[in-house]
Amino acid sequence: MSFVLGVVFGIAFGLAIIVAFVKSENARSKQRTDLASGIAAFARMTVEDSRKIFTPEQYPSWVVFSNQQKLAWLNSHLE
Repeated sequence: MSFVLGVVFGIAFGLAIIVAFVKSENARSKQRTDLASGIAAFARMTVEDSRKIFTPEQYPSWVVFSNQQKLAWLNSHLE
């Protein structure tokens, strides 16, 4: 009788471990999917979108949104 009870408890414990593992992997997969969609949204963000979201005070001093890039080294080679 104790052998049968041990087998039943062992199977139940094993199934509980499998269910817990599957649930944790599904939660981890959902987190990775959410992170990937957020990164994809930032990748599609344009300059106009960033201007709508952030104020000029929030940008570092080295970030400049100009319509024409200043390429002094290229201009010096072209002269």
